[in-house]
Amino acid sequence: MRLLSYVFTVELLVSTVAAIIGIGVYMLTYWNWSSLPSGIDIADSSEQQQPQFVAGRALADLSILTSRGPRVAGSETNERFAIEFLLTTLEQIASEAKPHLRVGHTVQRHTGSYFLDYEDYPITSYYRAVQNVIAWVEPRGQSEAVPYRGPYLLLNAHFDSAVTSPGAGDDGTMVVVMLEVMRQLSQTTADGSFLLRHGVLFLFNGCEENTMQGAHAFASGHPLAERVAAFINLDVAANGGREIMFQSGPNYPFLMAHYRDHVKRPYANSLGEEVFQMGLVPSFTDYETLATVGGWPGLDFALSAYGYLYHTALDALETISTSTLQHIGDNVLGLVMGLASSDELTNVEAHADGTAVFFDFMHLFLVYYTETTGIIINVVLGVLAIGLIVGTLVMMIQQENASAASVLFEAGMSLIVQTLSIMIGAGCSVLVAVIFDACGRSMSWFSSTWLLFGLYYVPFIACLTLGPFLYVHFRKISILHDQGRIILFLHAQQFIYAILLITLTIGGIRSAYLLLFPTIFYSATTIVNMILKFRLNVWLYVHLVGQIVPFVYFCSLTVTLFGVFISMTGRTDNRSNPDLQMALFSSLTALLLVSLLTPLVVLFRRKAYLYAVLLLMFLVTGIVAATPVGFPFRERTSPQRYYIFHQERNFYWPNGTVRKSDSIFYLHPQDRHTPELLQSEVPEWNAARTLGPECERELYCGVPFYINRYHRQAESSYWLPASSTPNFPEPVRFRLVASQRLNGRRILTFSVQGPSHMSLYISPTRGRQLVRWSFSDRIPPSGVRWQGQDVHFVNFFSGNMDRTPATFELELETPPGDGPDLHLSVVGQYMYHETSRTPEFQQLLDRMPPYAHTVAYPGYLESWIY
Repeated sequence: MRLLSYVFTVELLVSTVAAIIGIGVYMLTYWNWSSLPSGIDIADSSEQQQPQFVAGRALADLSILTSRGPRVAGSETNERFAIEFLLTTLEQIASEAKPHLRVGHTVQRHTGSYFLDYEDYPITSYYRAVQNVIAWVEPRGQSEAVPYRGPYLLLNAHFDSAVTSPGAGDDGTMVVVMLEVMRQLSQTTADGSFLLRHGVLFLFNGCEENTMQGAHAFASGHPLAERVAAFINLDVAANGGREIMFQSGPNYPFLMAHYRDHVKRPYANSLGEEVFQMGLVPSFTDYETLATVGGWPGLDFALSAYGYLYHTALDALETISTSTLQHIGDNVLGLVMGLASSDELTNVEAHADGTAVFFDFMHLFLVYYTETTGIIINVVLGVLAIGLIVGTLVMMIQQENASAASVLFEAGMSLIVQTLSIMIGAGCSVLVAVIFDACGRSMSWFSSTWLLFGLYYVPFIACLTLGPFLYVHFRKISILHDQGRIILFLHAQQFIYAILLITLTIGGIRSAYLLLFPTIFYSATTIVNMILKFRLNVWLYVHLVGQIVPFVYFCSLTVTLFGVFISMTGRTDNRSNPDLQMALFSSLTALLLVSLLTPLVVLFRRKAYLYAVLLLMFLVTGIVAATPVGFPFRERTSPQRYYIFHQERNFYWPNGTVRKSDSIFYLHPQDRHTPELLQSEVPEWNAARTLGPECERELYCGVPFYINRYHRQAESSYWLPASSTPNFPEPVRFRLVASQRLNGRRILTFSVQGPSHMSLYISPTRGRQLVRWSFSDRIPPSGVRWQGQDVHFVNFFSGNMDRTPATFELELETPPGDGPDLHLSVVGQYMYHETSRTPEFQQLLDRMPPYAHTVAYPGYLESWIY
């Protein structure tokens, strides 16, 4: 019995209960995050005054839209079938619309170009006959002859999909949500509680996956675009779950006010906006195009959790539930109704009032205020927090009858120890990430997310508790009891938060609002405890009560961060270690969760129990991570992604003779385990080579890249020689039509014909300069230079099944003398020609492991020197 009483101590009980409570709260926040409303079926919908989103009907629409498989822009499925489905559905909606509303639609076909100023790899995006379907619901005038002349609220979603993907999530979900929202608006009665004051435009754009060309076509080329006042962009980077509102404005905070007032279940924060705008998310949406080209304020929504299936063949109808559709539909319908009946759309420029700070609390309500208000709040509360710390120190000096110098010294030492504990904790987590990566076990948490806690949370928490414990244990002082010393460590952490809050706010970081939670609630409990004069034992319970709300909020934030970012690590790059990112995320969230709790370990009499439990958790997790449980990928739920292309390459001398011709299999990396896992499963890939010297000899490595930024990973991309030549149902036909020299300039005219997706690599030789071309009014800046030469990349797309030849001109400024003036490569991508694979290509793909999802299609390149 004595042994049992020694083992089962109060410390062990407290540690166990605290862990259970913490995990329980986290699971409750996860349940809250994943809980969605039941979908309303068509049979359950009823005739009523107020619009009601019907998820069952939206799901039926989605079933039809996805029934033909992938809808790649340029394919018959996208350019014919999808548009016919939309037109048929819109005609039915118009036929059932209430008589006081005008409902209509049109098909836009537009040709244009624009420049995407991406760092190092800018793109000139040129398109022909891009197709959009545009519909509207607007109030009818006093007579049929009087058209609606007011502003429009624009909703945008794209109906094209990624290669191989049926696009049920991306972006079929948002397309059918828009259809149902339009249907509900068209059914509102004239005498109901809702009055449609402004028109609502629905842009079903047919080309987003190819550099957002559909949105640009509308913003730059449709007459109704001139009357758009604001927009809502609806996109998807996942399958199911909640949609997050992660970008707003720019400026025009009234949009967030309507989001707060009209969205049933808010899910938004300005942290997501800043993370996206810093480029930490490997994705782009139409929001940027609509905001910059259209010049309109807007809101950007996206499904962002469960992104494992995004842009894969598994993004199918069965992954989308009526609950997901109902949740999105209720929110979007409420927001549209609020904005479409608002005063602000009449004159949005009168409501440009700076950016906003916004965040939801447990998806129950939205907190929103302007950035100016946020600056005032943050600075005032930061200064207040520091003032309360100073006031507490004065109380300590008076109560303990100690010298000010000794108390201030202990406070300073507590700050140093707390800061070092944070830094060492983060360093230990990073060290674990480095070790696991070196052992080939990175991404063990990819499918088993819970492993993150043992691998990265535990080391950080252990170090965070160890600093205060060791300092108090080895430095004995008489002026303060243990509880007083704990207060100094808590004050040190609060001081860190306050300084960060003020510094980040001054630096213009709106997501500094995160630090308001610990700052406000710790300040509140400090005030209460100052009134109670920090009565022994009592102050501790006051402090613990004050940590409930911050802990709950940061659990919810942690769920969001990992729900969004874990799946993204499977589609980034093989050069960086994603465990480093997860280690830093884990350290940051652990700091926010427990930093105002860990100093309490000083009160434990037998602290060894705590560290024994933490060590056991770390060892067990590390062992499990080394087993098949820690294997990152799963066949149907979290596949590994591969891009493998069968490519033909032809290179020509200036006289037109062939200098090199071959066929290769090109492997573009997607995650940390490329190509090691593939080489262990498919022996042929053991002979793969990096592009290496090819990148020195040939423009863009002589590889037909779909997008030029793929060149960024050239050093970690691989290729194999192929014995067969790819099959091309639509061959590339390229020729020089005319060459003219005039006054130190050379004008070259070319004709090109081929598949819907083509590209041009244009590089004037040294001493030459491209001064004019037919793709845009001005020559954009060069991307990454090659052999000292400028390099321009043109994304060349043809929609509406248009395969007629296109003609373009290049004008070069050339010095006198001999020598070539230009390197030019023509690329063709055959994205929806899976049936054209050669037997050799298909056999290579048939050997892919079952947990792999492979995007595979033929590509073509021919490179000329003029």
